[in-house]
Amino acid sequence: MKTPLVSNKFKKEEAQLNKILNEYLDLVYKNPILDSDKIAEIKKEFETPFNFVAIGKVKSGKSSFLNALLGVKIGEEEIFKSGAAVETSKITIARKGNKEPEIENDVVIIYKDIESLEGIEIIDTPGTDSIMEKHEKITYDFLENCNLVMFVFEAKNIYTKSDWELIKKIVHQFKKDIIFILQQKDRAKEEEIQTSKKELIAKCNEIGIKDPKIFVTSAALEMESQEGSGFEEVREYIFKEIGSHEKKSMKLKTIINKLRDSITNNESILEKEINTIEDYRKYYETLNMFLEDNYMFLKENIEITIRDSIISYYSMKMKTLKDKVISLYKTQSKVKDLVEAELIQFRKDTNDMFKDIVNRNLNDILKEQNKRIEKMFSKEEIAQKVKDEPYLKIQLQTDIERYFEDFERLIQRELHKVLDDAFKSIKFKNKTLFNRIYLTRSITKSIEEEISLQEEKIKNLLNVLIDNFLKDMNTKTKTKMLESHEDIQNKIDNLEKYQEIKRTLDSYMKQLENIEQAIKL
Repeated sequence: MKTPLVSNKFKKEEAQLNKILNEYLDLVYKNPILDSDKIAEIKKEFETPFNFVAIGKVKSGKSSFLNALLGVKIGEEEIFKSGAAVETSKITIARKGNKEPEIENDVVIIYKDIESLEGIEIIDTPGTDSIMEKHEKITYDFLENCNLVMFVFEAKNIYTKSDWELIKKIVHQFKKDIIFILQQKDRAKEEEIQTSKKELIAKCNEIGIKDPKIFVTSAALEMESQEGSGFEEVREYIFKEIGSHEKKSMKLKTIINKLRDSITNNESILEKEINTIEDYRKYYETLNMFLEDNYMFLKENIEITIRDSIISYYSMKMKTLKDKVISLYKTQSKVKDLVEAELIQFRKDTNDMFKDIVNRNLNDILKEQNKRIEKMFSKEEIAQKVKDEPYLKIQLQTDIERYFEDFERLIQRELHKVLDDAFKSIKFKNKTLFNRIYLTRSITKSIEEEISLQEEKIKNLLNVLIDNFLKDMNTKTKTKMLESHEDIQNKIDNLEKYQEIKRTLDSYMKQLENIEQAIKL
């Protein structure tokens, strides 16, 4: 059984790694927050098979050597066309597969479904003269990424200046492993072969290659399955130095380490973003709790200290007014002017008292409100936000004071309108003895009806004003405290998604660890 060029071990692990790579690549591209740098390169590096570049002069036997290396026998279809009439000006790449050949510029890719191409690709370059004339750049592109260079000489002729210029570049510029093939040994005498080996060693020493790896082969003998072709030695060397289990394991470990570095980097990105979102979520939740609690605090206090106080005072004042007016009607014959004076005094006293209730109580509530804001901004989940936006708290307090001032002016203005309209529907007349009883009953009923109406007006007005004020202030405060509310909410909405991605990345890390354990030798 011939020695394979590359180990076919770890196929299961390769498939698992390829699955992780594909899923990870897809995950990263679907989530712009993740760093995609070098992932495509890792994927390409993983999928790039071990490759061998063959270089040599035209008629050096290079194509025949490659066919024989891949196990082609006499009478079988050649992979690399050989012979004097063959066009040799293109680079030919042989890969495993069933596809039709692909041609792009000066590169031809051929696919052969043969076992010897499993996990590798062979690159056959034009003759060295053609390389130096017009294919230098494209050949160099392949040299940069190859695993091994096989330089093929005719067994009895290594004397080509252009060849050695290229060899110096391969060793010193590209720093690639190189082996030398003295091909067509069946056409050379033993002494010619030995002379070529000595000359080749001397040339190698001149350019700094110590102990060059030289193989003497005969493609004709190998393709005829005869002994002494020299190909088994080539295969054993390639397997040992390039394609062994150990080398393949090293390649997979390199890919795993690069992939692990990428995943670790993206886990850090996610961790940072998740922590940021968690901070925003705490900030957001704390503010919402504060706003809900604050709404109830303000509602309760304003209703008790302003609405209920005003309604209570107003009802008491109206009752007093009613008693005075009724008393006037019972005891006085001319009461119109007296009642008007009482109404003027009633409006003045009530208006002053309303103003005092509103000013005093709103001021007390505002002071308590500012204490609550101070306390709220001292919370850890809020403190960082305040640190990032140092004017937020001060600005918020300033704005709330302004909201209270606007509310104070509004409530006084609207209450004043109610007072101006109070009792205008009642026609007060001077009383005579004849209609004393009738007018007293009538005015009593009218005043009582007006009092009920006024109390309902005041109550409804205060309810509307308070509710509108609270809702408006709550909206403005929330907007001020959460100026980037939509952005914050979007971030919070992404929290679960990022946590799920993080769990997926963690699972990839565990799978990589399992693969790494499986390929240990």
